[in-house]
Amino acid sequence: MLEGLWPSNWRCIAVSGGRIELVQAQVGARGSSACASRWRDILRLRLLAITILALAAAGSAVASPQVDVKEYVALRAKTQACVPVSSAKYNAAALIGKVIEIRGKVVGISDGARCSNIIISTSDGSYVIDSDTVPSDNPGVELACLVRVGVGAVHSLSDLQLIAFTYDADLRRQEEAWQKEAEAKAAREKEAKLLASRSRAARSAETRRTQQAAGSLSVAEITRIYKNAVKGFNRKLTDKQADTIARSVLGFSAKYKLDPRLVCAVILAESHFRLQATSRAGAQGLGQLMPSTAAGLGVDNAYDPVQNIYGSARYIRSMLDRVTGKGDWNDLTWYDLGLALAAYNAGPGAVKKHGGIPPYRETQAYVKRVTEIYRQLCGGKG
Repeated sequence: MLEGLWPSNWRCIAVSGGRIELVQAQVGARGSSACASRWRDILRLRLLAITILALAAAGSAVASPQVDVKEYVALRAKTQACVPVSSAKYNAAALIGKVIEIRGKVVGISDGARCSNIIISTSDGSYVIDSDTVPSDNPGVELACLVRVGVGAVHSLSDLQLIAFTYDADLRRQEEAWQKEAEAKAAREKEAKLLASRSRAARSAETRRTQQAAGSLSVAEITRIYKNAVKGFNRKLTDKQADTIARSVLGFSAKYKLDPRLVCAVILAESHFRLQATSRAGAQGLGQLMPSTAAGLGVDNAYDPVQNIYGSARYIRSMLDRVTGKGDWNDLTWYDLGLALAAYNAGPGAVKKHGGIPPYRETQAYVKRVTEIYRQLCGGKG
């Protein structure tokens, strides 16, 4: 049989550089039989390789469109399949080429040689969906299907091609879980807003009480109170230095619409009112301004109390404005204040990067300390 596969004067095969070639040769009967056997083996190998490739291609062509819930949801979002079938069926022509979602019960399956069909029954009617493969489940299972509207759907949804499907029960469970998560998030946000509103109301009441109490005091009396407080924080200060610091705190707090007790809380946490305080990082003076920050604020000498308090108050206001969008002081929440203090300590870039108070141990301890001092200065518990 093999003799007819090549001319009679060709008798053997040479394999060279990966190519198979017939070679003309004069051989005897035994040599011819050996060459024929070798040729059979090579033919078998080639047929086997072709068969494997064909099976692989066929396997990829009929890959199942079934996907898990997460893949389905991602594909639904990617294809923008937001039009429900109940709306799509009245405007089929406008949706040609687009993807819609059909969710319902499988009432029929047709597995043909060229194309298979799935019949899905919904509350709005039944739909025939073309598919390369059909689900292995029996009719009665409920599916969620993403289908592309074909050019034949001019008057009705009669030309539908299946893209992907998942089990509707699994999808509903996931959607219910997401709904509960969304409702819980909304409840947390509502609670946070309520707490913020109560906090603002409490702060406003405290501010009014402070203003009413301060309204009965003269400027000289208020200055004396702050001077004595500053002197109590650092007994090494002279009366003149304490008076200068008190006047600067009150004056620049008024200029930048800050509570002077907050400025005092920051200075207490930063330097404990030590004029020549210098940190290992190079921060200077009462408010521990870094040289670059001080220069940006127009502070020439960070060890000068007036300049330092000016720069510190201005920087606190700048950080508050970043957090609240230049909101009114009475609208601030404790969380807003915490963000501003974190920005003062670690820089606004760190707060923006982490979307809140950075997870730095030093910064978190700083925010807690300043907040506690401020509460105490306001007459509350630390």
